[in-house]
Amino acid sequence: HFYKRSLHCAMNTVAILRQTMDILKMEPEIAVLKEEDRKAYFEAFQPFDWNSNGKISYGSLLYAMRRAGANPTEVEVHDIINRLDDGSGTLSFDDFCKVMVEKNQEIDPENDYKESFRVFSKDEEGCIPAEELKFVLQNLPGRIKLEEIEEMVKIVDKNGDGKISYSEFRVMLGAIPLLLD
Repeated sequence: HFYKRSLHCAMNTVAILRQTMDILKMEPEIAVLKEEDRKAYFEAFQPFDWNSNGKISYGSLLYAMRRAGANPTEVEVHDIINRLDDGSGTLSFDDFCKVMVEKNQEIDPENDYKESFRVFSKDEEGCIPAEELKFVLQNLPGRIKLEEIEEMVKIVDKNGDGKISYSEFRVMLGAIPLLLD
């Protein structure tokens, strides 16, 4: 019962972090898009830019995304179009890049764990001190008792070093443990 509550709390933490990103208007940044990804996206986008105006029709989005390595369903593409529709019937290359970044983040649940882990202050070894995790969890809405937090840290901190490594953190959020050689 306690562990399920702790897991639920941790998942709420991820939800709060996502809400914070939304409030701060933190979108997937195309500025941090790797040059090779940008080039690959352009190579997928360009053949459908029939007017050479830097835009593709909504009807070409599915095919451009597939050419870029994604495999969206028609329903997913319609959802994307409904979200981005400005009445023009077209999508710019920058918007296409944003769509692809979002799509690739959906595929990799590891991104959620990494984003959440980055929020915490780390020590020189890149771990979250247990005290930092306790502080954050104590200050979340829907307060958790200190005893419950301490028990959760004890359960999560497998090696008992008082630090939460990335692999321990992701397990706390419900991921399957990483297998180490």
